[in-house]
Amino acid sequence: MSAVPKNRNVYNPNRDYISSMIADNVESLPSTGRLENVKSLLTGGFARWVGLSLLFLAAAIVQTWPLVLHMWSSIADSPGAPGPDIYYSLWNLAWVKTAILDLQTNPYHTDYLFYPQGENLWLHPVTLVSGILSIPLQVTTNNLFFSWNVLALLFFTFSALAVYALAYRFTSNHVASVLAGFIFAFAPAIMMQFLGRWNISTTWLIPLFVLFLYRLFDTGRLREGLAAGVVWAAMLYNSQEYAMDTVVFVGLFVVYWTVVYELRKDRQRLFAFWRGIGLVGVTAFALGAPLIIGAWVDIRSDEYPSARSAPEQDEHGSADVLSFVTPSPLWGPGEDPVQSCFRSPDAPKDEPGCPTHELVGSIDNALYLGGTPLLLATLAFLTFRRSPHRVLFWFLVFLTFITLSLGPWLYIDGSKHLSLLGVTFSVPLPHQIYEQIPVLGNRRAPVRMAYYAYLPLSILAAVGLDFVMSWLRRNLRLLVLPIASLILALVVLEYWNPPVHISQLRTPDALEQIKEEPGDFAVLDAPLGRRDGLLFNGHISGANTTHYFQILHGKRTLGGFLGRIKESNRAWLRVEPGIKYLAFPSEPPSEQDLNQQIVREVFRKYKIRYIVLHKLAPHGWPIDTPQMLGVMDNYLRNTLGLTVVHEDEDLNVYVTDVEAGS
Repeated sequence: MSAVPKNRNVYNPNRDYISSMIADNVESLPSTGRLENVKSLLTGGFARWVGLSLLFLAAAIVQTWPLVLHMWSSIADSPGAPGPDIYYSLWNLAWVKTAILDLQTNPYHTDYLFYPQGENLWLHPVTLVSGILSIPLQVTTNNLFFSWNVLALLFFTFSALAVYALAYRFTSNHVASVLAGFIFAFAPAIMMQFLGRWNISTTWLIPLFVLFLYRLFDTGRLREGLAAGVVWAAMLYNSQEYAMDTVVFVGLFVVYWTVVYELRKDRQRLFAFWRGIGLVGVTAFALGAPLIIGAWVDIRSDEYPSARSAPEQDEHGSADVLSFVTPSPLWGPGEDPVQSCFRSPDAPKDEPGCPTHELVGSIDNALYLGGTPLLLATLAFLTFRRSPHRVLFWFLVFLTFITLSLGPWLYIDGSKHLSLLGVTFSVPLPHQIYEQIPVLGNRRAPVRMAYYAYLPLSILAAVGLDFVMSWLRRNLRLLVLPIASLILALVVLEYWNPPVHISQLRTPDALEQIKEEPGDFAVLDAPLGRRDGLLFNGHISGANTTHYFQILHGKRTLGGFLGRIKESNRAWLRVEPGIKYLAFPSEPPSEQDLNQQIVREVFRKYKIRYIVLHKLAPHGWPIDTPQMLGVMDNYLRNTLGLTVVHEDEDLNVYVTDVEAGS
């Protein structure tokens, strides 16, 4: 009598069916065959990887069309996209290059904004990795727009390639893996964020981390764990939000496989698994410690506002159920998200024109998943009996991130007040527990957790397509290629993004001339404002644009916009005469504001050589009304007696008595 194979699914009355199948099924557990497939992809087949790279690069060019025709002078954006975020995304790249190459200083502190106090950047999305990668391009081309545009196309390509390799690990199907790469890299939500928030649209480190994590899982090799830890740390330096979301992913990964190994009574593998995960975590923490410690110190200082200081922010910035099934406003000829607004935490809840919840189709709430990817992901469950682990885990990840992205209350069509059989009620969600977790819960936009859900969606869709193609090979072989091509075409159609809106930002020559002037001095960009992602003080348009103008003149400036700033830095705008009036020109000037001697002494104190009165924002819209700009011009020209050294439609430049070399 032949022995029963050790790993066969054998009925055990003491275990339920699902637990038995998950514990005993080994098809999707680590296996040499699957590992060798992935290894051959990563070490061989050079022509294949070149072809895939060109394919995904072509997809990136198409999805961002016509940006490739204007890469030297323009950026992709939207008339309604958050201009301030575009400006600080550009500033991030320029600042990393300036800090590392020119100043040889810590890129996580600057006094080139918010001068003279300066500001820590531990709580700001500096995008350090993107900045470092941009340095060779910035140096060789001296063109920040071109440098970013090249990187953007490459980042889309890297993201698709990493997901392709990850999906191939589960399917050994090239077509299905290409589909997965396209779904994740060019998801409507990611393409929407590409219009302004480049720290969010840059996703390639996420699948690269997961790929190394699975390679560690498959092989147990320490170098894979080290690589995963390095990538996780890089993710932290490039996007704190994605790094925090990865904590959730790793937590799910550990819990899931711990349960599986416990059900299998395989303690040896379990302990080896824990050691590998420990190596990943220790490596990531060691490399990310400077940022982690710096951010923790700033958070604990209570000097910075947080989402907890504005508890309604996480509700305002949560996902709406309809956003997952509503096509993106960018689909087809669309170039603009649905207009939302910046809602100050202390604003009245009934403030006109400012809804209490992000609108479906706004830049954060354009989360369309796609009918075809969802259908394929559903079909993936037909493979559950044969290989549960390649379905169940990814479904749990998808469900977790979608649920957390919904925030503290269930919103449907802009309302949390639901009605059923005449009864009105609201549904509390798990995010109310999640937001109590230190650090992880300190975010104001839970909706952004949905972007991580595109990774499990892409893997499940690949598994579903692999199932369809396998069935067709057995039953209708001639239809394999036509059906697979049709499915790919449907996904491309649903995720179709071109044409993107592009803009050529203004680059006034006067600011370039200031940049070329030697000497250690400051520039006051007026109107003056300071803001972060939660609060602002002074002139809001001035705060929104200062960091872009700082790139052009290259000198220290007094205003700006960062992810988080100290409350004392924000309040300082009301301290110094003259500076206060330039931040609040709609208010009557004080006696000290009108005292030319006192104000000029303030300028000398802070080495302010030039005051630039901006009339037009980088996109060309007015900074303020002609009347208010006229009031400020009169104050600078006549009240303070400053000399106008340049005047055109963009700006006026006034010189003080501060010497350039002082």
